[in-house]
Amino acid sequence: MDRIVVFLLLILTGCAATPKDKDFEEMIFYVPKDYNNMSSGKIKLNAMIHRAKDKKNRIGLLVLNFGGPGGEAVESASQMISEKSFPQSIIDRFDILAIDPRGTGKSEFVSDLARCSFNNECDSEKESVGFNISTMKFTQDIDYIRKSLNEDKITFLGYSYGTKIGQLYSFLYPQNIRGVVLDSPTSIEHGNAIEESMTMPFSYERVMYHRLSKSEIELIKNINNKIKAHEIYTTKDDYKIDQDNFNKLLETIISTNDDEWSNIKPSLISFLKTEKFYDYIVKIQEIESSDSNDSSNLSLAAAIASASTGSINCSDENKPLLDSEIENSLSLFERKSSLFGSLAYNAYYNMCLGWKAKRDPLPYISKVNNRVPILIIGGKLDSVTPYEEAIKVDKMYLGNKKLITVNNIVSHGFSFSYSDAYVDYITEKYLLNPNSIIDNT
Repeated sequence: MDRIVVFLLLILTGCAATPKDKDFEEMIFYVPKDYNNMSSGKIKLNAMIHRAKDKKNRIGLLVLNFGGPGGEAVESASQMISEKSFPQSIIDRFDILAIDPRGTGKSEFVSDLARCSFNNECDSEKESVGFNISTMKFTQDIDYIRKSLNEDKITFLGYSYGTKIGQLYSFLYPQNIRGVVLDSPTSIEHGNAIEESMTMPFSYERVMYHRLSKSEIELIKNINNKIKAHEIYTTKDDYKIDQDNFNKLLETIISTNDDEWSNIKPSLISFLKTEKFYDYIVKIQEIESSDSNDSSNLSLAAAIASASTGSINCSDENKPLLDSEIENSLSLFERKSSLFGSLAYNAYYNMCLGWKAKRDPLPYISKVNNRVPILIIGGKLDSVTPYEEAIKVDKMYLGNKKLITVNNIVSHGFSFSYSDAYVDYITEKYLLNPNSIIDNT
C-alpha cells in the first residue's frame, strides 16, 4: 500500500503551488472533531475553492477527492485547474471545492503524523489519531461544509479511495447529492483491509498477461516454482533470488507506468531467456536512482500519507481480524494466485496487525437505492483498484447507474488525466447533466 500512496502522490500531486488567480480562494473551515460528541471542540481543515467563471450559468458546487487514503486535495485540484485538465465547461459552470482531509495537506492531525514519518515509527501516532481521521468523519465534514456554504446539493468527483467517500456520502445524505462520479472505485462493502485486498492478485495477473507473452509467463512461473521448492533461485550469473526479491521483480511488471515499462521490459525478457540477472538489476537501479531525486518535501508528504493510510484503513474496519487471523492469511492470498498471492499479502497483512486503538467503523452497506444517477469508471488493467471492485460497486447501486470500462490502458484514475478522451467526454457530459449518461450508449 505504501508504494501505491507514493505513486498516487507523484501522479496527482507533483510539486505544484496554489496558483495566484482571482477565481481561487484559499479557505479554512472549522468542523466538529467528533460528530457524536459535539462538546469535543472543533478542528481546522484546509481548503480551496475556484469560483465558476460563468456566474449566470453556475450549476453548483463540485467537490473533489483524490484518494489515498492520505492524499491531499488542495494542491492537486489547483494543479488540475491551472493546467486546464478540466474542460472549460466545468471550470465555467462549477465552484470547484477541494478540502484537505483530516491528516493530510495543511489540515488538522498532519503534525502528529509528520513527527514520526521519516523514522517510520508511527504506530503509536497512527493509533492516537486514527479514530479522528476516519472516512466516516471526513464524509460528515463534507456535509458540514456544504451547509456552511449554503449549498443545497453537491456534485462529487472521487478517485480511488475517494470513491469510498462518494459511496458513503450518497448513502448517508442522498437528499444532498446532485451527482457522483466514482473513478477507479474500491467498494465500501469490505469489512477490513485483508478482505478488501483479496481481488488484488486477479488484477496483477491481468496486467502481467497484457504485458508478457505466454512463453515469458511460463518462465516466470518456473522461477516461482523453484523458489517455492528451494526458497532460493540462483541465476546463471550467481544472483540469489528469494521470495522478497522475486516479489520486487513482479512489482516492476504490474506497477510501472507504460513509459517505464517500455524501458524495463527488454532487460526483463533478456533475463528470462538467459537467466542472467545483471542487466535487469542495472535497469532497476537506474529507475530507482531517478526516483530518489524527488524533493524532500514530496518524500515527507509520501511518508505522512503512508501513516495516514494505515490510520484510516484500520479505524474504518467493521469486521476487525485477530492478529492470528491476519498473520495466517497468506494461504488465502496464494489460493487466489500462486504467483502474486505473496505480493498482495505483504502489501496489506501488517497494516492493522496489533491495532489496539478505538475504531470509527464504516456502516455495513450492501445496497444503496439512490434516485441520483451514478457514473462508475473502472479500468480492466488497473492494478491499484481492481476491475472487480468497479463491478461490485455497480451491483451495489440499485438505482440509475452506468459503468464505463476502460480497456488496454495500464493506469489508475482515468477522467481528466489525459488517458482516455472518451472517458473525459462521458464524465464532462455527466457532470453537466447527471441524467445524460443513463442511456446505455
